[in-house]
Amino acid sequence: MARLIYVFVSLVVLVNSGNIPDYIHICHRSDPELTKCIRESIEFLRPQLKHGIPELTVPSIEPLFVKEVAILRGQSNNLKAFLRNINVYGASDFELTKLKVNVDKSIFRVGVKIPKLMMEGDYEIDAKILVVPIKGNGKFRANATNCEGQAILKGEVKPDEKGIRHLKFTQFIYSINFGDYNIELDNLFNGDPTLSQAAIDVLHQNKPEFIAASLPFINTKLSEILLEMANGITKNVDYDEIFPE
Repeated sequence: MARLIYVFVSLVVLVNSGNIPDYIHICHRSDPELTKCIRESIEFLRPQLKHGIPELTVPSIEPLFVKEVAILRGQSNNLKAFLRNINVYGASDFELTKLKVNVDKSIFRVGVKIPKLMMEGDYEIDAKILVVPIKGNGKFRANATNCEGQAILKGEVKPDEKGIRHLKFTQFIYSINFGDYNIELDNLFNGDPTLSQAAIDVLHQNKPEFIAASLPFINTKLSEILLEMANGITKNVDYDEIFPE
């Protein structure tokens, strides 16, 4: 989901620049239906996303790679979990649910929905959920359904030392949620089958609590990553060439 917002930023920034691939629709700032034009451009671009778009420095979204997510909760860290080297599948099946663009104020609002995401990677967990301890490290596999993400991007246009104006994003608020999940954790309690099954049962029986505990950390991390990505796209682009008067 995060990579989809990155794709959107790439399109907004480059949609009027000089060297645009044929598969990208051009939208003009003066177009009274600019938002509709950008939405149609993203839909037209969908077939390219699975394999990435080198011209826009957009990597493949199948799979989407996330280096690490840390989840810590409680004064005594009664929930401490790390997910690393995560590959996420299913992001290319996205649906754009909302798009609002205010070019003059450099504010962009985006909503995305994905039916199902599948994930695999490494985990490390040391937690106590209710009264049940959960401890282990190894490989994990998970899926999440009814995934929805919302993002607000705010920026400002400033000139550099040569007088060329660039768009810099000052705020990137990103929020993701999902309706349900299932997870498998290898090597819980050093592979003890009874304790492992008990721990998995607790995770599945207390999904709302686990989702509520995890999402703030996931959203904060993704917001940091996406802000850096967005500014990496815009820092070398002449704003007045992108959106001429």
